[in-house]
Amino acid sequence: MLRLATLLFALFFLGLAAAWARFELRLQLAGSPPPSDVFVLPAPGAARMLAAGFTEAAADAVWARSLVYHGEKFAKKLDSKNLHAYLDALTTLDPMFRSPYAWSGYAVVFAHWSGIPQPADLDYAVRLLRLGLERFPDDPELHGILGYQLYYELPRWVKDPELLLRAKVEGAEHIRRQAQLGGGPPWLVLSAATALEKLNLDDLAARHLEQSAHAVDDPELRAQVLDRLARLRSSVDLDAMRVAGDTLFGVARRRLPWVSGNQFLMLSSPEAQARMAEGLMPEPFVEDSP
Repeated sequence: MLRLATLLFALFFLGLAAAWARFELRLQLAGSPPPSDVFVLPAPGAARMLAAGFTEAAADAVWARSLVYHGEKFAKKLDSKNLHAYLDALTTLDPMFRSPYAWSGYAVVFAHWSGIPQPADLDYAVRLLRLGLERFPDDPELHGILGYQLYYELPRWVKDPELLLRAKVEGAEHIRRQAQLGGGPPWLVLSAATALEKLNLDDLAARHLEQSAHAVDDPELRAQVLDRLARLRSSVDLDAMRVAGDTLFGVARRRLPWVSGNQFLMLSSPEAQARMAEGLMPEPFVEDSP
């Protein structure tokens, strides 16, 4: 009985000491931010140096943490104030890691728990997308995301007329570039032309349609492109362009049936591309006579 009483007495005091330690720890942490609000990474340049050559592995770890951080903040309706810092560190550790650039075009813009884009987030997403296009200049998805944000999303929140016009012009160009690279749905060719027309850039819209008419696989859509082109330019030779487009797709289906007409044209010689852009017969593509 004495041993049992001694054991119970010792356990009581151990429990009391543990409770007091927890209480003291809570007092010390009172007023401190929760762990998820503490950004523990060094500055981007220092993070790259401290990675000691394992920059891609470090970027993977930061990428995973960024996704979790964004999800936690959005779910709990809290301010994700460190998201920009995470992405700065990530893109510095591995500049050729493409996913964060595309992800930022959506997630960063709508990172605020209210779902309403904040000016700082919108500006940061645009800056990061531009940086991504410097590293991946022929990426149609990055062109499309940036074009959408500048042409459609940013005007909903920015009222400065000069800034608005510059953003729309740049956005329309990125949408045109996406269509030219074969990214997005086929009707994007017409959407890009419409965006340029609304900015009174009819000549640029006409040139875009001239270059794109040969790359549209769907005959019905190609007819719509040529009709729009005829409305913009009365002097264009539509018959020559139809013949050139039909010739291109006929040769492309025989030689490289697994690629689109646009890809086939991009793989051709500069001389052939120039002739197609003028609506002429693509002589380098014509099969030799037997």
